Amino acid sequence: MPSPRPTQIELLAVLLACACGQSNTTSDATANGTTSAGTTSDGASEPTAPTTGEPAEPGPCAVALEPVPLSNARLIVDKLGALRDQHGRDVQLRGVNTGGRSKYAPFLPFTVGPAPTVADVQAAAPPFFARLHDWGLDTVRLPFSWEALEPTKGQYDEAYLDRYVAMIDAAWALGLRVIVDFHQDVYASPFCGDGFPLWTLAADYGPPHHDCPNWGLGYIIDAGVRDSFDRFWADADDVQTHYRAMWQHMAERVADHPGVLGLELLNEPGWGTADNINSWKKTTLTPFHTATIAHLRGIIGDELLLLYNNTGVEAVGLSSVQHFRPAGDGLIYAPHLYDPGLIAGDPYAGNVPEEHIAPLAEFSRTNGLHPLIGEFGYHLGATGGEDWLTKMVDSLDKHRVSGTLWEYSQNEELWNEEDLSLVDAAGVERPIVDIYVRPWLRAVAGTDPTFTWDPVARSASASWTGDGGITELALPPRLFPTAPAVTITGPGACYTVDTERGELRVQAPEGTAVSVQFTAP
Repeated sequence: MPSPRPTQIELLAVLLACACGQSNTTSDATANGTTSAGTTSDGASEPTAPTTGEPAEPGPCAVALEPVPLSNARLIVDKLGALRDQHGRDVQLRGVNTGGRSKYAPFLPFTVGPAPTVADVQAAAPPFFARLHDWGLDTVRLPFSWEALEPTKGQYDEAYLDRYVAMIDAAWALGLRVIVDFHQDVYASPFCGDGFPLWTLAADYGPPHHDCPNWGLGYIIDAGVRDSFDRFWADADDVQTHYRAMWQHMAERVADHPGVLGLELLNEPGWGTADNINSWKKTTLTPFHTATIAHLRGIIGDELLLLYNNTGVEAVGLSSVQHFRPAGDGLIYAPHLYDPGLIAGDPYAGNVPEEHIAPLAEFSRTNGLHPLIGEFGYHLGATGGEDWLTKMVDSLDKHRVSGTLWEYSQNEELWNEEDLSLVDAAGVERPIVDIYVRPWLRAVAGTDPTFTWDPVARSASASWTGDGGITELALPPRLFPTAPAVTITGPGACYTVDTERGELRVQAPEGTAVSVQFTAP
């Protein structure tokens, strides 16, 4: 069951515990020679300020605010589509997909040899995920392959699943929430895709391969791909029955893991031979989502969030998007958004992020869904990509929509010539990191949050109305190796900068209008 929101008494107890603790933090107080315990650096006591009954002047906290403890990655979705953590704070997720390299054997986002063991993954995963902390991110959409999990009908590869769980372990050890994503593209690997096992195919379509730069056209022109999806939606040979059994097996291994945030039902589903995508979504896809949600709820209860998305052609603007809501609670609506030029490595084709994100946010909030852009990104070297990504993340901030960028993996061999990763095959950062790594308003203790980032001035502005809890702004260590200059307004509001954790923590009395500005060093 989801963690209940704390009572006022419980929240007060947490705050008192925080006020009494010590923290490895940096604040203006420590920078001025005063420790977080309220003494000077030589141990002498600071004079006690007279008590006037008025709220303290806003500024650095006299006693450093401790990090807010989280016992697990779980969140709930409230009636207005906001994500809430166990302290009742309004949470926005920002992260990456561990993408391209995970689509083919050995189905890992980094290179550890052709026959990796769990020990190999346990050694490679921590430094791989540690970069996300340096980038200030907190969420991983972690693709898994049904082809890898059940290569033979009815026989699950537990070694593959052990390696997958080892990645979840490594991510959560660093405080990264994990979305377990059943990932497929153009159905299966013989079509230059990935995801579904070969035994679900009606015929032998040849060996797996990933050397098709125009692989996405398979949804439209490949008869084998279209027939395979038609068979899936018709439950031919009980393939949906096996799909549900697969999810039950996966859920029994991962649903209780404290680092798992949610399960994503099916990446970019194909519509087969249907002649109208929106009609097909209404009559086929949405009922499928509803049935799958009910099936999973019967296995895992209400604790985890469940995610669903749209087709790939909608993601690149080649088909108009009509939004649908399946039945069920605790849902994240997670469509994808790309520019058709930039994703192919060509110049910007004009797909404006705000024109998609604003209506997505409105639909989601109205229907009790949390909006998350599950994939977005651009091909290395595509003209206009930097400006498009900046506008993309600006819009996420404006509407408080979560997002996971595609993608972060080390691809010694590119999947279908896609080159969207934040790093190269050797793990060296690419220029896109400079665009995507920026501060953001991660968890708000209060209402009416706003946040903007000026990449030229390298300055941020945030505001909200406090409820007495601790608000967190992410300060990516890559961008903030030292503490920023902070200006804060709001009677009684105070802050602590924690460069080690990459956080600016702010506490304000209930009902206080808070405004924070800071600039990267």
